[in-house]
Parts: sequence; structure tokens; C-alpha cells
Amino acid sequence: MRRAVIPRVRGDQNAEAEFIKGSTCQSRKQHDRAIKHYTRAIKMKPDFFEAYTNRGMVYGENGEQDRAIADFNKAIQLKPDETHAYTCRGIAYGIKGDYERAIRDCNKVIALKPDYPYAYHYRALVYEQKGDIDRAIVDFTKAIELKPDFSEFYIYRGTAYHFKGDHDRAIADHTKAIALNPNDTNAYKNRGAVYGIKGDHERAIRDCNKAIALDANDANAYKIRGAAYGIKGDYERAISDSNKVIALNPNHADAYYRRGVVYGQKDDYERAIRDYTKAIALNPNYAEAYRVRGVAYGIKGDNDSAITDFNKAIELKPNFADAYYGRGMAYWEKGNYDRAIEDYTKTIALKPDYADVYYGRGVAYGAKGDYERAIADHTKAIALKPDYAIAYNNRGEAWLHLGEWQKAKSDLSTAKEQGENIVASFHNDYESVPDFEAKNGVKLPADVATMLEPQ
Repeated sequence: MRRAVIPRVRGDQNAEAEFIKGSTCQSRKQHDRAIKHYTRAIKMKPDFFEAYTNRGMVYGENGEQDRAIADFNKAIQLKPDETHAYTCRGIAYGIKGDYERAIRDCNKVIALKPDYPYAYHYRALVYEQKGDIDRAIVDFTKAIELKPDFSEFYIYRGTAYHFKGDHDRAIADHTKAIALNPNDTNAYKNRGAVYGIKGDHERAIRDCNKAIALDANDANAYKIRGAAYGIKGDYERAISDSNKVIALNPNHADAYYRRGVVYGQKDDYERAIRDYTKAIALNPNYAEAYRVRGVAYGIKGDNDSAITDFNKAIELKPNFADAYYGRGMAYWEKGNYDRAIEDYTKTIALKPDYADVYYGRGVAYGAKGDYERAIADHTKAIALKPDYAIAYNNRGEAWLHLGEWQKAKSDLSTAKEQGENIVASFHNDYESVPDFEAKNGVKLPADVATMLEPQ
């Protein structure tokens, strides 16, 4: 968040001259020169409140938050009832992650100046960083009440609603921001992102097109549009947008990740892995990039590399349900059914409504000959996903092993009605009905046997 440069000067003329030079350099982003001029001004006039405040701001812009805070402390000592230094110090504390002190400074500003909208806005940003979205929204709303025609406040509140999952209110706020400032690229691209989450990819693309028309170098607008193109299956445009993001910012890890996802959708796993690897090189803590690279390795049959990547994803994000699921699938492919079941069970604990995991664990139980548990898991998968044809098929085959012929026939019939090739599935495991009967010591009823033989 930008902080306004204090233009007022008074006192010793030489100090004032240095202050003016510092302000000029600061406005031109010449930070080192600005600091030198402000420092000279302070030496000439040790009680120069404005010079301490502005030098602190420059230190903050340089990423030197401790030095910034030291200057703001001095400014507050000189003028304890001046709100600007508290505001700036609160921002510096927020950047350092010292949220309690940041909030305390915002509270002080509000106590001194209750109608100052930016104090509520800054405090809202801190609450958002803390993950307290509800309080953030309350403060953004107060800022809007105090300054209802300022578009940026609506953009920030819209983003908070987005984080909260209240997408309709998010869209309403970004729309209001656009009405107030039709040339605000952030409002268009943020609204586009929300439309994308709601599945309205045409509107997402349209909003990003507008953002790009306003600013052809806005990497995030290309990123959001590329994601929408990818979901629509327009892979070439999705890749083109990722390429543009990378051209604008070669160190944009997420752009490589997203391009890798599109290559994966195109079944080009070599390129997908290459892009995921680049994303990881740029951001070694990118848990999702490790996970999707693990998926790509698994599809290529390199299950050991897949497990290594899933392990790393879980190390970085211990409650990463999809990583446990992926690792479970890799263990399944290696024939390690116990480890697969262990990972599927962990996934279910983290994500209990995940139908595919119940199905996967059911398959693993079936492979171990534990058909009762297999049936229970396939039943849960079907309850979560009633058109889950393969789950009906596998539950039907499990019933065969238990001699429950009518239940088997019913499930296999349902699977077939839903489009599953029950004959091909059965023959993946057994050469023929006689092969099944010989291996399991049973005799299938004629009507069931007929269902499972090629016609």
C-alpha cells in the first residue's frame, strides 16, 4: 500500500531545502538519494517530524522495515497525536507479519481520527493477512461508508468476499468499482477470476480481455484468462497466455505450473514435467507443483518418482488430501495395497466427501480379497456420486466373490446401463468365466455368466 509523501516543511531553510530534494527523489523512486537528503535534513534539524516520516517510508519501500519503524517511532515521539506516522508504522508492522502491533497502530489512528477511511482500510488488510476475513469485511465496509466513491475500497472488499467464497457479493463489488472507475484493470481481472471460479468462463475471458486492453503488460490478466481457456479446452490459447505471462515475468512460477497443467491436459507429459520442474526451481515450496508433477510421473509409469514428489508435497503441506490420494494411487500401481489403503484412509479423513478415494480404497480392499470392506467403500462412493458406473461394476464383481448373485446382477446391470463395459472390466482380471470359477471355486448362475461373456 502506497503511503503519501508529506509535502509540508518548516524551520531551518537549509533543512527544508534538503527535505524538498528528498521528496523529489522519493517521488522519482530514487530511494538512496532520497534517504541521503532526508538524513541531511534531520542532521540540520533534529526535530524534523516530516523528514523522519518520509525517510521511514523510503526505508519501507526498500524493504527495510526495521529502519522504517525506527524512523516512525522517532516521528511519533516528536508528535504523538499525528496520525500519519502511526499509519505508516502500522503498515510496516503488517509487512513484517507483526499483526498485533499493526492493528494497535491502526486502532490509535482511528481513536485520533475516527472518520479517516484509510485507517479502517489498512486494518482490514491486516485482518485479511491474519485470515480473519469477517473482520476485514467489516472494516472495508466502514471505509466505504466514509468514502463511498473510492473504487479501490470496493476492489479490496470484493477480494475479501472472494476469499470467503461469497462470489456474488465479490462480483457486485468489482462491478461497483468498474462503475466508479471504468479504467481500473484490477477490477476487471479480479471480477474475471471470480467468474472463472463460478464456471462462467466466457465472462471471465471477456473481463480479462478488457483488463488486457487497458494494460497489455498485466501478467495476472493473461494468467486468469489462460486458466479459463484451459478449462474450456482451448489449449493453444491457454498455452499462448502462459507464454505471455512468462515473457512478461520469466520468474513467474505459477505461469510455468499453469502451462504444465495444460500440457498435461494435452497428454504431453514430458513438457508438463519440464514446466512443473521449472516452477519448483523458482519456488521450492510449491507443494501443488510437486503434486501435479507426481501425477504426471505416475501416468508415465514412473511410480517411484511420483511417490518422491507426493512425499515432498506432503512434507510442505501435511494436510494435503490430494497428495495423499496421489501417493495412494502410486502405491496401488506398485502393488503395495496396504500403503495405498493407508493413504486413501488419510485422504478420507481430510476430505470425507471425495467419492474417488472411497472407490480407490475399495479397489485396494478387493485386490486384498477383503470384499466386505470393498463393498462398503464402493457403496459410499455411489452414495456420493450416484452415476459412478465403475463403482457399481466393481461392487458387482465383489458380490460375485461373495456368492451374492442377485446383488451382483443388479450392480452389473446398473453399471452397464450407465455406460460401463462390464465385459471388458471383468476380462481385465479373468480370462473367462470358467477362469473366474476355477480360481474362486464357484459356479456362476447362467444369467450372470452370460452378462460377462463377449456376445
